[in-house]
Amino acid sequence: MAHAYHEHLKSIPLFADLNDDELDAVAAITTELDVKQGSTIIAEGASAHEMFVVVSGSLEVTRGGEHVANIGPGGFAGEMALLTHARRDATVTATADTTVLHLDGRSFGGMLEQAPMVAVKMLPVVAARVIDNSTNHAH
Repeated sequence: MAHAYHEHLKSIPLFADLNDDELDAVAAITTELDVKQGSTIIAEGASAHEMFVVVSGSLEVTRGGEHVANIGPGGFAGEMALLTHARRDATVTATADTTVLHLDGRSFGGMLEQAPMVAVKMLPVVAARVIDNSTNHAH
């Protein structure tokens, strides 16, 4: 089971470079959740300390009611709240019945103390998204 879960996590770009120990650390703070179509998992403006990774199904990202992006399997949402504790800058809603991995921010902080390389390995993926977002949403 644990090995299958590692493959599951490694298929996600955010965790692709992690070694087995780091994957164990991430798996330990991860909960799989089923989200019904139409459910909002992230509300714009809310404070939060969690992120979600799509296992199956799809999510829609909106900002100020405007469509920003769709997130499919392997994609993720909410990572900035984990790393910066900023308020949510978008709303994320399930557009189909969706299975997500939920990573709790408080647990994530403790996990990073145990396995700081996880943050180092996640950073390039998160930074690329920040650059992409600022390029795509420049007014």
